[in-house]
Amino acid sequence: MSRFARSLLAVLAMACLSAPATRADENKVVSVLFESRHLDLVGPGQQVTYHFERKSNNEAVLGPNFADTMRLSVLKANDKGERDLEVNVFTGPAARDPQHYPEMTVNPLFQWYLTRGVITMSSLAGGSQMYFKGKFRDSLGKDAKYEDIKADYQGKQVDAAKITVSPFTDDPNGAKMQGYQNAVFTMVVSKDVPGYLLDLKSTFASNTAAGPSLEEHIALVGMGETK
Repeated sequence: MSRFARSLLAVLAMACLSAPATRADENKVVSVLFESRHLDLVGPGQQVTYHFERKSNNEAVLGPNFADTMRLSVLKANDKGERDLEVNVFTGPAARDPQHYPEMTVNPLFQWYLTRGVITMSSLAGGSQMYFKGKFRDSLGKDAKYEDIKADYQGKQVDAAKITVSPFTDDPNGAKMQGYQNAVFTMVVSKDVPGYLLDLKSTFASNTAAGPSLEEHIALVGMGETK
């Protein structure tokens, strides 16, 4: 598990221990995102594929729009249900080096999504990545909205959870964020789909006239045999 994910889990767990019983959503967010087993439906030799899309309204400033593929492969599993993984982010000239993760129960693409959201926010709004990471972490523990929903997966309805958070909306430093303080992160997860992650979206829309908008989206495609 990444250092960012470990710090998120530790702080969110403490938030739940100290939260009033009426703040049930806080407990659900921690449990669903960080304490659930993400990989139980994916066995050795199987591969989960995701579609990634990046869209902005100003490619001259933010770089080209593109779509690509992300893949998570299970290499082996132990008797505790932990998986050894290989993760491939993007293909062709954009491909990153394959990353290996031993003894995992959480999908590392979720960690990638959280970290990328922080880096993108820092790039667009200016300011410290550490500051944005802290605000993101705290907001997941206190302000995230939780919903039980039905979601579509390969033409079927599955039980899912939708978590929505706007970590910087009420930030006292929001006026310094180039109009991006209303960035929204939406996560849809389900124990009934392989890899647990169904739909992850980050939306950065500046409220200034000159500020470009950006959306990044990771969507589950399906599972097959490792190629």
